[in-house]
Amino acid sequence: MASDTSQSLTVRDAVVDDVAALTALARKTFTDKFGHLYNPGDLAAFLEESHNPDLYRDWIADPDVLVRVCETDDGVMKAYLLCSPLSLPAPEPQPGALELKRVYVDNSLQGRGIGSGFIDEALAWARSRNAPEMYLSVYSDNLDAQRLYARLGWEKVAEFLFPVGEHRDLEFLLRLKL
Repeated sequence: MASDTSQSLTVRDAVVDDVAALTALARKTFTDKFGHLYNPGDLAAFLEESHNPDLYRDWIADPDVLVRVCETDDGVMKAYLLCSPLSLPAPEPQPGALELKRVYVDNSLQGRGIGSGFIDEALAWARSRNAPEMYLSVYSDNLDAQRLYARLGWEKVAEFLFPVGEHRDLEFLLRLKL
């Protein structure tokens, strides 16, 4: 799908009123990118567990979590960023390490630099919190994301299995020293 470069975009902090739109966007963008990998039951279980309104509501309310959204000039949410305290299975993380949990951009706005801008925001947020390092996980077959993160200086430090329902994906754990 071609991107619509005529629309202006607004990037801002998420608020509680965004929960429904953010949940819908999170489910859509994950499904668009990875849904073909899973049977419907595993995908539905994962979306309910990992992309539900209560989680997004809690993250928005948590001062230790960064949730940013990007919306078009007509108010349609099209991308989001989520950073948090480290929850990934990092080997011997330094105290204060943070996690770049999610960067998702709707297909209609791919290629406009939104994801890269969000990564820059995530790093600035982590540095403002004096984090010594930041982690993220990337699907082992997501070569485009791996190339992007490698260009930005992230290094692979481990592998782990990521559950999607009963399915398990091989994920790469990446770290960036700040």
